[in-house]
Amino acid sequence: MSAAGSRRGDLRAARAALSGRLRRGGRRLRGDAWPILTGALAAGVAYGIAHWVVGHEIPVFAAIAAWVCLGFSADRRPRKVAELALGVTLGVAAGELVGAVIGSGPVQIAVVLAAAVAVARLVDGAAMLAMQAGVQAVVVVALPPTLGGDGVGRWLDALIGGALALLVASLLPVDVRRRARNLASSGLTEISRTLADVARGIRTADEDTVDDALTRARGSQGVIDEWSALVRDSLAATRFTPSRLRHDADLLRLQRAATLCDRAMRNTRVIARRAWTTAQGMIEQERLVDLLSTLSRSAADLAFSLGSGSDPAGLRNRLLAVAAQLDPQTFTGWHAQTLVVLMRSLVVDLLEMTGMSAEQARRALADIAPDGGDDQPGPPRLTR
Repeated sequence: MSAAGSRRGDLRAARAALSGRLRRGGRRLRGDAWPILTGALAAGVAYGIAHWVVGHEIPVFAAIAAWVCLGFSADRRPRKVAELALGVTLGVAAGELVGAVIGSGPVQIAVVLAAAVAVARLVDGAAMLAMQAGVQAVVVVALPPTLGGDGVGRWLDALIGGALALLVASLLPVDVRRRARNLASSGLTEISRTLADVARGIRTADEDTVDDALTRARGSQGVIDEWSALVRDSLAATRFTPSRLRHDADLLRLQRAATLCDRAMRNTRVIARRAWTTAQGMIEQERLVDLLSTLSRSAADLAFSLGSGSDPAGLRNRLLAVAAQLDPQTFTGWHAQTLVVLMRSLVVDLLEMTGMSAEQARRALADIAPDGGDDQPGPPRLTR
């Protein structure tokens, strides 16, 4: 390939990566819109209360405390918010005390940081509590005393912000399931788009389209990782929550789906990497395109189902029809047969997302026919 052609290929890959990043960023922003809005409003309200009701001239620590405690996280358990609020107020108090006694400077910052974190660790074992205590203590000692009022005033501002954040977390909780469902929809949508673009690239003999699909798929792993981490942390967080407030069954289903989607995405990336070479000169090329397109539509349907919280069991028929066609021995050449083996694994993952067990999904696959005497080396003898 010429240097100009190589540069054009690099530019196309960069555009595809940027497009995928912007698309995922847009979905991420839509999912975080409510936490961002309520957190920002809480910071403004806390500032207003400290300024107009309490009479503090520049109550910056009220707004800081409210935002630090709420942020844009989907995890707004009252206990976690209370820990952050306690950390902020402890840090401000420690900073004010040390600043009043020994002033400000590098030595004082080191002293107040160590003291604030030590007190926080004595009070509670939460890591975020100690982290916020240390950060706020450093901020108080480093800032001029005139910013934000006197010592008691800044501590009271932090208390107001933390208390308001706790009130917002109690009255306007963020439904973790909704965030997890949004991520589930995004992850499966990426799989669907990748498969659709691979099929389109093969049908139109456009290698760049297949390459762009692979680039986008490689950049989508973060969505699935975030989904898995969110559900895992949410399950851990609800361990001591009253049973009437818990959603363990939904979260466990979403956790299982996240694991399966991770496998499916890895299989999809391998399929995208091998599909172009495999499809060249392949007699059954149109058949391969049809199978990839069907799997793409099935993944899109699963994205909608998981995103809306509906039962995906009704989506099995199309996947079962694909599974029944995936006998590697009915394809010509070991390259094509290996690709079909990968598609078998992908179908099993998608079928499991509809509620089937792994054993049921594997039994739905076409039985591998006996080798018809092809002298070419065959694919690995896998059932998935």
